[in-house]
Amino acid sequence: MRFLWTVIALCWAGISLAQTPNNIEAVEYDPDGNRWFVSNGSSLLVTDNQGGDWQFFGDAQASHGMEVLNGALYAIGNNVIRAYDLSSAEELGSISIPGVGFLNGMGSHSDGILVVSDFSSGRIYTVDVTSPDQMTYSLLAANFSATPNGIVVDEANSRAVVVCWGGNADVLSVDMESGEVTPLVDGTGMGNLDGVDMDGEGRFYVSSWSPTRVTRYSADFSDAETVLTSSAGLSSPADISYAVEIDTLGIANSGSDNVTFHGFSTSTVVKPLGLDWSVDRRAGMLYITLPHPERVGVSIMDATGRQVWERKEYLPSGRTLFPLPQMPASGLISIQCDGVTKVVR
Repeated sequence: MRFLWTVIALCWAGISLAQTPNNIEAVEYDPDGNRWFVSNGSSLLVTDNQGGDWQFFGDAQASHGMEVLNGALYAIGNNVIRAYDLSSAEELGSISIPGVGFLNGMGSHSDGILVVSDFSSGRIYTVDVTSPDQMTYSLLAANFSATPNGIVVDEANSRAVVVCWGGNADVLSVDMESGEVTPLVDGTGMGNLDGVDMDGEGRFYVSSWSPTRVTRYSADFSDAETVLTSSAGLSSPADISYAVEIDTLGIANSGSDNVTFHGFSTSTVVKPLGLDWSVDRRAGMLYITLPHPERVGVSIMDATGRQVWERKEYLPSGRTLFPLPQMPASGLISIQCDGVTKVVR
């Protein structure tokens, strides 16, 4: 009987650890652990299977921007920046910046510098985190004519790229040395830009609420293309994180409290003939497992065989959670990959 109660207790502990993201705002990839973090209101969650299940990351907390840097996770939690050990989730240190209104976006430089936006006051701060237990801050830029939101540090050009909130929002460059602010896109035609990150080729991904989409800009911002829309599961897309190591963009969708993952190809992949892949349906998700990156098409047919929904996307290797819309009665799902079609109900 004692053994039975032990088993029951362990099972209950496992159930209690599994969590569903709620009130999310920011997502961040940890390349060493091949896992994703998401802010969860007053707590912080982590997944190592692209959202198959989420667990608490110790007692850590994050309400907004996060960055993995030099063995630590830095997270904004209600205007306090805290450092957490990536292995133990132990808090290593924290810092509060006097007079800030609403710390929101965060970027990082490999030299041990964070760049943080104050959404309310229109200021950009740098935080020296070379010693996480003794962090210090400096004002980098102020008096914005726009509201700064998401940030990414473009180290090659010694600048922080900042996307702004509001109608016909701007994309700005902030010089990392002088703090000089210059426009990169003076009026994007989009409203409420929220997140920004870079891929391995120096291109920039920007999330917007109006319209709901992710736009990819060339390295010099001379070209732009829409790469994701609401049909890809986006809902008020907030902070984003591009995992260069696996060419996957993670998006914290604040409108649905759902993190979506989207694979992109930035290099030519040589794959063997006869790609062996699998698909499994669970509730409103497909779990698609690929041994190599590949373009996948998903179609939904109603009971008469008429196609009512379709989405095509380049997915990374490994397992990807593929969100589905509401299914029609007696509908079928057709998945096409590498010349092979599989059907699930």
